[in-house]
Amino acid sequence: MQNLPELFADAALAHAGRVAIEIQREQDVESVTYGRLREMAGRTAAWLALIGVAPGDRCAILADNDARWCAAFLGVLRCGAVAVPLDTHYSADQVRTLLADCSPRVIFTSSRYLDTARQAVAGADASIRIVLLAGELPAPGSGPGAKDTVSFEGMVSARMPAPPLPACPATPADPAVILYTSGTTSDPKGVVLTHGNLMAERAAALSVVQVDERDSVLGVLPLFHALALVANLLLPLSIGARVVFLETLNTAELLRALTERGITVLACVPQFFYLIHQRVMTEVRRAPLPLRALFRMLLALNARLRRAGINAGRLFFPQVHARVGPRMRLMVTGGSRFDPTVGDALHALGFTILQAYGLTETSGAATLTRPGDRLDTVGLPLPGVEIRIAPRDDGGDGQDGEVLIRGPIVMQGYFNRRETVRVPDTGTEAGTLRDGWLHTGDLGRLDAQGRLTITGRSKEVIVLGSGKNVYPEDVEAVYARSPFIREICVVGLSRPGEPAADRLYAVVVPDAEALRARKITNVGELLRFEMEGASVHLPPHMRVLGYEIDHRPLPRTTTGKIRRFEVEQRLRVAAQQPPADIAETGIDREWLASDDVAPAVVELQRIKPGAAPRRDAHLELDLGLDSMERVELLTALEQRYRVRLPEERVQELHTFGEVVEALLATPGAADLQDAAQPWDVLLSPDGNRTPWAPWLQRRWLVPGTLLLAAKALFLLLRPAVRVQVSGLSHLPPHGPYLICPNHESYLDPLFLVPALPWRIARQLFSVGASEYFETPLMRWLSMQLNVVPVDPDASLVPAMQAGAAGLRDGRVLLLFPEGERSIDGTVRRFKKGAAILSRHLQAPVVPVSVEGVFPIWPRNRPFNWRALLPGAGTAVRIRIGEAMAPPAREGGETDGEFAARLREVVLALRAGAQCSAVVR
Repeated sequence: MQNLPELFADAALAHAGRVAIEIQREQDVESVTYGRLREMAGRTAAWLALIGVAPGDRCAILADNDARWCAAFLGVLRCGAVAVPLDTHYSADQVRTLLADCSPRVIFTSSRYLDTARQAVAGADASIRIVLLAGELPAPGSGPGAKDTVSFEGMVSARMPAPPLPACPATPADPAVILYTSGTTSDPKGVVLTHGNLMAERAAALSVVQVDERDSVLGVLPLFHALALVANLLLPLSIGARVVFLETLNTAELLRALTERGITVLACVPQFFYLIHQRVMTEVRRAPLPLRALFRMLLALNARLRRAGINAGRLFFPQVHARVGPRMRLMVTGGSRFDPTVGDALHALGFTILQAYGLTETSGAATLTRPGDRLDTVGLPLPGVEIRIAPRDDGGDGQDGEVLIRGPIVMQGYFNRRETVRVPDTGTEAGTLRDGWLHTGDLGRLDAQGRLTITGRSKEVIVLGSGKNVYPEDVEAVYARSPFIREICVVGLSRPGEPAADRLYAVVVPDAEALRARKITNVGELLRFEMEGASVHLPPHMRVLGYEIDHRPLPRTTTGKIRRFEVEQRLRVAAQQPPADIAETGIDREWLASDDVAPAVVELQRIKPGAAPRRDAHLELDLGLDSMERVELLTALEQRYRVRLPEERVQELHTFGEVVEALLATPGAADLQDAAQPWDVLLSPDGNRTPWAPWLQRRWLVPGTLLLAAKALFLLLRPAVRVQVSGLSHLPPHGPYLICPNHESYLDPLFLVPALPWRIARQLFSVGASEYFETPLMRWLSMQLNVVPVDPDASLVPAMQAGAAGLRDGRVLLLFPEGERSIDGTVRRFKKGAAILSRHLQAPVVPVSVEGVFPIWPRNRPFNWRALLPGAGTAVRIRIGEAMAPPAREGGETDGEFAARLREVVLALRAGAQCSAVVR
């Protein structure tokens, strides 16, 4: 075989009646057999020859994946010409630049990109013929290039006799494809791949991966990408396999194709596999606790079985395999960094995933993991490929260097360019060929077995002021494990005049779908909690020290790599812009000054002085409202506008404009009064519309039994853990009042409650996150222990109302004012919830310091069993302070000032202000 058309012709003759390509549409599926595809390619080649396209001439393709794209590509190669697939995301100016660079004779396009093609042709070379792959031809004279646009359907019509064709003149050394790797308009780089390059890539891949005519390959990546061109076109169509393309690329159509089209092989960028993993783990988190425990047990078991060569994934996780594809047997990922933890999880679920590494300049993959290999490397070189590591110009840490590749898959060169070499003492430019070695610009290392690990891009390494090198993809992979973070980009920020970055900064894109599913409104607080929790899994120099939230998708290449230079440019531009005015546009000024909106502006500036109201201002991210202030604002506006918004509607409101428009569109409620304060309304018996009675009944059997069990457990643990309690006499004998400790660990209540006298413990109630009480058993237990389940992430109102209901009933509320566990054991800022309840219910507050529980079970880290062993010397100190009188209902210190004073009292207790201790 001398060229790619001969490979395809051989497969087409052997499998003429088999389906070569399927296009899944919303209503039907279009199928094209190998015989028909060969005929379409041949007629395309004959037409090209008829208009004078000679071997070596270029023909561009600007269209989405389908059978016509493949026929045009194969037809171009059949007549010895060079195919130039173009990125469909390019603008007309970008396409014009590329057309001017490669000077094609023809550009194949579809109706979707016809205007782009016509504008580009008019600006580059009006003699370029336009072939419309699908859609109606434009009317003559309707625009530039209209008169030269021809129909592909007419060209390949079976009604016309097929013209004879000579043998394909291409040799292995002749160019087959030019793939542009740069989207810039000033410096396009067209990678020239020969027939020999692509045939070597195909042969090497088939020697490692077993694929044959029985396989069905799902083509998700666009065919202008090297990995897709090989994996989704050249390789399967040379062996008689079936390729499935999607007319509409979205999650629903993709999952439908996996289940309905009998897909067995999928080659895709990592983001798709992250989607699979995220969906599985989301379903697991929603399952009852026993099922979650069973899932984790089976996952660990199958991971061990797979190491022994046994795969029970389909048996253990049939629903997962049914969703991903009942016939799926092989997944290949490439194009950008793959998180090995996700790979390990999918491997344990029973999927076989291979990871490829390569560049457009290497015809796609240069290395590939073998079945059973770990995924923290990108595998061994493909047969015939050599890899070596060159020392870094900056010295680095001596463990990695630039990856150099040599072999038959390496490109011929860049079209219309002479590769340049840097000054000898600064090394070689990425993409340069020297002595047959391609300098990739990637950094990596080889292990003893020859497996390659990619550590980063030489241009993307962040050099900190301390001299440490940070690879941003490693940092991003840790933070991106949060189900609420869709994307994250980490960059280095430096002080003016300093060459090295002094801190890591991130742009975080939240997962709007996950937030909506959980009905989360406090986006900023939640993401701070997630970012903080992820940081503990990183060494200090790799932790993000600042971030901003952006709802726009990050700019990416077609292979999923983040365009970091665009993110950094966006940050620089934002930093140079002056602070936003109260109203940036005339439309905002007019809107803000209207009679309908003015009252809302007054209430906003009363609750958040200095806030700059804009119609599109996010309540949290732009106006800076915390969860309490958000509730205060919405309630005050309900009073001012005399409307009552449904709770589910409130959860959907994120901007100031959305709030005002929702208020104006809601019918009025005559029972609402303008004079009442927001929390007076929310915490009054009439405003408390949720029935908390089942959780506030006074029970003694189960609480008493568990309290005795906890005290007995403390006796057993006494050789290892000494619990010191002081200040019990400060506890009032009866409620209502609040007990407010700092929050170190999940275990804080398990140490604090058994330390209390039974007369106090039996009056206790608390508010807990509903996610822990979803099963019937846990819901029953929450009632027995007087733990009211609410979802504070969705709305704080039910939590506050539950607290008010219990205090009004004379109970004692156990409330952690921090609202979250400490990440490092220190006492965090106290929120205003305790102050608000104390003020409006006139209930005293008992400050409590808890110290020593954090080392036993720190947040986001495993349970430390060693702290409970004899000789560990673990000491837990609980110090109870004197009850603080509630703040005055009118005047006096604000809720925020009371919360700050409460924290200062807890810190003083923690420092040992009261030392008389009872050892239990």
